[in-house]
Amino acid sequence: MLDRADSSAIQAVATAMTAPLPAWARPGNPPESEAEAAFLAGAALARLDAIVRNNPAWFGVWRNRLALRAAAASVAHAGRNEGEAALRDAFHLTRPGGDPGPAGRRLLAWRALTAASPARWRLQFERAAEALDVPRDEALQAAIETAAACAEGNWLAPFAAARAYQLARRALAAGKLGAGEGELLATWLADTVLALKLKWPFALPLLGASRRSAGQGGAGEGEAVLFGYARGAAQAADLAGELSRRAQKLAEAAPNLRAKGAGAALQALLDEDSLSASGKISGLSERGARRLFERLVALGAVRELTGRATFRLYGL
Repeated sequence: MLDRADSSAIQAVATAMTAPLPAWARPGNPPESEAEAAFLAGAALARLDAIVRNNPAWFGVWRNRLALRAAAASVAHAGRNEGEAALRDAFHLTRPGGDPGPAGRRLLAWRALTAASPARWRLQFERAAEALDVPRDEALQAAIETAAACAEGNWLAPFAAARAYQLARRALAAGKLGAGEGELLATWLADTVLALKLKWPFALPLLGASRRSAGQGGAGEGEAVLFGYARGAAQAADLAGELSRRAQKLAEAAPNLRAKGAGAALQALLDEDSLSASGKISGLSERGARRLFERLVALGAVRELTGRATFRLYGL
C-alpha cells in the first residue's frame, strides 16, 4: 500500500481545486487600446497569481505542460511542423546528453525556464541559450542586461515584462541567430521578468505559449505584448482547472493501488508532463511501472498520450 506520507501528499490535491477565470476577464477580440490590453492582462494575471500562491500539488506538471505548449508555439514560429506529440517523443527518446533535434532543443530551452527559481534565471537562461546553440555574444549579453534592468525597475509586472520583451528582441536582432531563436529568448526573458516582479516561486511560460509572435515592432507592440499576456494567462488558468480535476481523479484512485513504489509514481505524475514505464521511478521496475500506469488508465486517473502499442507515455 501507499505509506502514510505518500497518501497524505496525494490527498492534499483535494484542497487545490481551481475556480475558472470569469467570463468578463476573458480576452476575446484584439483590444482597441493599450489600456484595454493592460486591463485584460491584469485581470487574468490576478487569477493566475492566486493559483500560483496556493502552491497546488500539480504545480510541476502544470509548468512543464506550459513549457511543452510554448515549445510547440516556437517550433511553429520557426516554420517547423513538430507538434506536442513529436516534442514529447524527442524528449523521452533521446539518450542523456544526446541531441533531441531542433524542435527538441526548443523544449529543453523552455523547460530551463520552469526548472528552477526565478532567482537563478541567469544560469537557467545560459542553459536555454546553450540548448539552442546560441553563442554568448554581445547581443545575448545585451538582452540579459535589459531584462535585469526591467526586473529591477519600477514598472508594474506586465509592463516590465512587455518592456523586457521589446528591448531583448531588439538586442537579439543584432546577433547571429537562426529562425525563431531570438523570439524564443525574448519571450523567455519576458516571462522571467514577470515571475520576478510577481515574486513567484517558478516562472510560467505565458507569452511564448500564447502566440507565435508577441509583436512585430511599431507603436502597437506594447499593446500586442500585453494582450499576449492576457491570452497566455487565461490559457494557463484554463489548464490549471483541467489539471486540478485530473489530479483529483488521481487522488481518488490512490487508495486502490497496492504496488510498492506507487507513491513515487503518483508524485512523478504530478511533477512531469509525461512519463514512460522505462523511466526510473523509485521502487518500481519497468514491468511494475507499466502495470501501474495501465491500472491508472483503467481507473480513469491517467491518460495514455501516444495511442501507440509500444513505448507509451502516460500523464494527467
